[in-house]
Amino acid sequence: TTTSTTIGVAAVVGNTYSWSPATGLSNSTVSNPTATPTVTTSYTVTVTNTANGCTATDVVVVNVNTLAPNANAGVDKTINCTTTSTTIGVAPIIGNSYSWSPTTGLSNATIANPIATPTTTTTYTLTVTNNVNGCTATDVVVVTVNTLAPIADAGLDLNLTCNTTSGTIGTSATVGNTYSWSPSLGLSANNVSDPTASPALSTTYTVTVTNTANGCTSTDVVVVNVNTLAPVADAGADKILNCTTTSTTIGVAAVVGNTYSWSPATGLSNSTVSNPTATPTVTTSYTVTVTNTANGCTATDVVVVNVNTLAPNANAGV
Repeated sequence: TTTSTTIGVAAVVGNTYSWSPATGLSNSTVSNPTATPTVTTSYTVTVTNTANGCTATDVVVVNVNTLAPNANAGVDKTINCTTTSTTIGVAPIIGNSYSWSPTTGLSNATIANPIATPTTTTTYTLTVTNNVNGCTATDVVVVTVNTLAPIADAGLDLNLTCNTTSGTIGTSATVGNTYSWSPSLGLSANNVSDPTASPALSTTYTVTVTNTANGCTSTDVVVVNVNTLAPVADAGADKILNCTTTSTTIGVAAVVGNTYSWSPATGLSNSTVSNPTATPTVTTSYTVTVTNTANGCTATDVVVVNVNTLAPNANAGV
């Protein structure tokens, strides 16, 4: 703070002055030179009376205290989604003052060991000042911010039917990530990246991906649509055939998107239509299987065609 000083006193007429050593002096032959030594120095002044040649000496000590304080910003730190803050610097020393730059993300920029919570990687510079001599020293510490979230990909939405009863959701695993699915109902496992899903009802699944290195997470959702609605199977009302009514229609009108199959096919005009004509020769139970072509789901129904062709007894007598 005080880098130079005047030594000696005002000159006396008739005297000459000589200072030793001359190092650090503005002029070694004046009575009161400016001294700026770099180390503590004892200066001797020799004063000569020019009238009689007599001399006298005196000594002055210029103490140099430019010892810088110790500046220690601490070791570099890393914060992440798990560790969101950290202490930098070290314990304070009495007689020193502290100043951090930049101040962004610090709990206090004028203490020796503030708490740092920057949002991006930041290099902090600590300036320590010795309050006694005004000397300073600096040190830096880097606080690395690792809050990069992992990529969460629950995959494409999935459609399940009576034909496709399960499917894989999610994507391949990434090394260093963990996975958690919710809800877990209907999944082969809830802690893998790509489980097999076979829910009974349409379900929205959420995957949470955690980067184990920094604790950061991200989520994504996938919808598994379940279409297992069975078609309506109606074989119609039971029928009776006889010698008067020799055929009948069974089943009902066709529904667009459904296919039909009758069993047995014996006595039917067509076993693949919704309402074939039946002409069995004996009483027969017909089963219709209706298939919804969109989802592969089926339903069945039964109709009985009773055949009464028992002839009466004809007796013309003897």
